[in-house]
Amino acid sequence: MRKTSLAEAKTHLSRLVDDAEHRGVATLIHRHGKPAALLIPVPDKPKRKGLSPEEIAALHASVESTDEPGASAVRDLIDGRR
Repeated sequence: MRKTSLAEAKTHLSRLVDDAEHRGVATLIHRHGKPAALLIPVPDKPKRKGLSPEEIAALHASVESTDEPGASAVRDLIDGRR
């Protein structure tokens, strides 16, 4: 998973979206050094809403594999608590 600042994401949003869409690269966006948003590729099959349990588990695993502060905030975002 790529990590970038909000300022960098604003400058290069088109590239980040292309990477997500065509290369499957997820990007964790930080604001003031804390995780604020997660840009992820859209699955091939359209879903009515939200992520599948498998996708949520994969996101949790990605967050848990980092030792950065703010991982709990990202978990809250993934789970829809923020």
